Amino acid sequence: MKRNKLNLFLKKTFLILGISFISFTGCKTVPQAGKILNPVKTVDILDDEAAMYIHIPAKENSELLESMVSSYFKGMSEGDTKNLVSKIDNVYAAFGSRKDKKRIQLALDGNIPSMLPTGLKRNGFTENKYVASTLYEGNDDSLSTYYCYDSSEMQVGVVSATQLVISKNVRPMIDSYNCERDAINEIGGQTIDFVQEYRGDWKSSDLYQWISEDVSTIHFYIVRPQAFLSTLIGSDMSSEVFKLVFAKGNFSKLPNSKYELTLDLEFKNAKFVKPAVSLLFLTMGLTDSDVKTISPTHVQLTGVHLNTKQLVKMLGI
Repeated sequence: MKRNKLNLFLKKTFLILGISFISFTGCKTVPQAGKILNPVKTVDILDDEAAMYIHIPAKENSELLESMVSSYFKGMSEGDTKNLVSKIDNVYAAFGSRKDKKRIQLALDGNIPSMLPTGLKRNGFTENKYVASTLYEGNDDSLSTYYCYDSSEMQVGVVSATQLVISKNVRPMIDSYNCERDAINEIGGQTIDFVQEYRGDWKSSDLYQWISEDVSTIHFYIVRPQAFLSTLIGSDMSSEVFKLVFAKGNFSKLPNSKYELTLDLEFKNAKFVKPAVSLLFLTMGLTDSDVKTISPTHVQLTGVHLNTKQLVKMLGI
């Protein structure tokens, strides 16, 4: 996705969050639709078709989120920015898909004020009921009915008392939430075998395990990493040197407010490893960094230090 398109989307996202979490500080949370014994994990609302996934734990990375909010929502005061970020617990994002390279899915959890619908409607969003897809034909529609708030640019869905979804089309995300809820709560009388098998390949994948970890660091996983590497090294020649299966990594917050990057690269063939590592050192000036060979086709880059601005640019957010 072109950067200006992504920036516009995120700017509008933070506008929604500003409406949601600041205008109605102190309000009760949104009532949850239906009584759910086992809550859905926020990461499970995302589908498994994206090119890149990011998980940002808000508490440990509040300065980064505050910087992003200030960048995309310029009229917000410092106090309101801090208040907004304090209401968010986790941000999960999925970028692109094979069918739509511009698609963005955001799933957030935190303290959602009950007056969120009113705030959205006041700012031009249209309220619509949506009956989500279910895993059981005989399911009561009242258990699968959610409210969506639509505008010409993006949509917001309230799926639980603590979870929001944001995208240009939130219906598929609401479907994912509803089916996941059905599975883990055995709604419709599913067997234990069915519950364990539901999205089993996705949940047992290295990608899912990496993004869903309950950690304080920012985790990212790139299924199709070519565009990311072009941004990382500032050169389109990466396609000639890097032949990757995937890239994943994390950003750890340092005491000096900088971040340290750990980056794992899995290559399609061992012959690409040496020239790719040489290019990384040449273009990024990684004089204090270390490269470990995990296997003939897998290397790990550590010790790369970045400030908040560099981190945001690297991830394209």
